[in-house]
Amino acid sequence: MAENKAAWDKVGEDFRALGRQVKQHYDQRPRPEGPGEPQGGAQESREGTPPADRRKVDEALQKLTESLEQAFSALGDAVRDPHVGEQTRKAAGSLSEALTATFAEASERFRKK
Repeated sequence: MAENKAAWDKVGEDFRALGRQVKQHYDQRPRPEGPGEPQGGAQESREGTPPADRRKVDEALQKLTESLEQAFSALGDAVRDPHVGEQTRKAAGSLSEALTATFAEASERFRKK
């Protein structure tokens, strides 16, 4: 049982380290300056501007799009980073070891019954 817990603790440590590396890449990405201009599709009122609610939704969607682009770009950069690749392999190895220990323990308990 202690071996099983230790293995899962190691999985947690390794994935936290991997998460920190991906976050570091994300934090290094350049951020857009100021709110982006909403893009296309807004119906215009008689004054030639979209209704206020529609503008707010468009701005929120634009910010979400920019954030997702930054996140996926950072993830792409992280995937190409050899240190992140090493940490990914380490985390996957820890996960494999923890699963092996868990299944071994479950198999032993099953045989005892």
